[in-house]
Amino acid sequence: MQHKFARVQAHIFTWNHTWSEMLLALVLVVLVIVSPASAALRFADRSLYIRDVTPSATTDYTVSWRYMSPEAVGSVEMLFCIDPIPYHDCVPPAGLDVSGATLSEQSGETGFSIQSKTNNRIVLTRTPTMINGLGAVYRFDNIVNPSTTTQSFAIRLKSHASIDASGPQIDFGSVKGQVTDAIVIETQVPPMLIFCLAEQVEDNCAGTNDTYYKDLGTLDPDTTLVTQSQMAVGTNATGGFAITANGTTMSAGVNTIPALASPTESIAGQNQFGINLVENTEPAIGGDPEGDWENAIVSADYGTPNQFKFVSGDLIAYSPNVSLMKKFTVSYVVNASPNLRAGVYSTTITYIASGRF
Repeated sequence: MQHKFARVQAHIFTWNHTWSEMLLALVLVVLVIVSPASAALRFADRSLYIRDVTPSATTDYTVSWRYMSPEAVGSVEMLFCIDPIPYHDCVPPAGLDVSGATLSEQSGETGFSIQSKTNNRIVLTRTPTMINGLGAVYRFDNIVNPSTTTQSFAIRLKSHASIDASGPQIDFGSVKGQVTDAIVIETQVPPMLIFCLAEQVEDNCAGTNDTYYKDLGTLDPDTTLVTQSQMAVGTNATGGFAITANGTTMSAGVNTIPALASPTESIAGQNQFGINLVENTEPAIGGDPEGDWENAIVSADYGTPNQFKFVSGDLIAYSPNVSLMKKFTVSYVVNASPNLRAGVYSTTITYIASGRF
């Protein structure tokens, strides 16, 4: 997915004078793709995979979900019942036995072990740890399937801050399955990537201000021209997202304003073009990332206040795993020396957001 941003123009009326004058403009072109994102106290992206669905077979179950509440989790209760409703009485499925289950694999939110188990209950435990937004996948071996094919069953899920599934619940939800002689039941969540770009964007990409052009006015060696744009991104990809900035620096024919190849302070009177994605004071422009997902971050070279850089193809923001949603503000600075040649200086920057599914 890609968005084109930034057409910058500068007219130099004189180039041999001590004070050069330039006109700079910024053009934004954006394609907005929006898909709803939701968050609740229910576990998201829940699924159950049973390797062998034959009645009474001893097999492995893979259960996955995504924790939603930003709290420390110390335990998870898995209660096997015919009815998925958490406040109803639990009637165990006939023939099912999880008392011999072992936790053979885990990914995403890890560090768990089995604290206790009965014929229809497993309690996972770990040192209480803040969830990090990762999807969770747990595989259990040596589970005996229910003995009947005429009725589905559910696994009621609850997370707790305690290490023994006691006390208040944090998140909850259920997954359902059914044994059969001929049918395998699986569920799947479709991949999703949300990305939007404009001068201003709303949270969750609900809309933009539809402004894609900015006239920065006249520049001289004592003045730094600045502007900013915003973009929001989120994905349920297990490998997270990556945003790159692609394009060339500002140029007028063969004349260019050099882009900053490494993080550098803005200095009026020097030929400079650069960006960053944090709040700055010199010059006063930009803003820090907004959103609850702490794993969506700015790349190091573009995350230091008052330090700017632009290298085409650079990774400017990313997340290592699932992240919904995060808004970034991109700041642009342009400086020019007194002997910059006259011309119309422009550039086109293309932002590409990729989901690593």
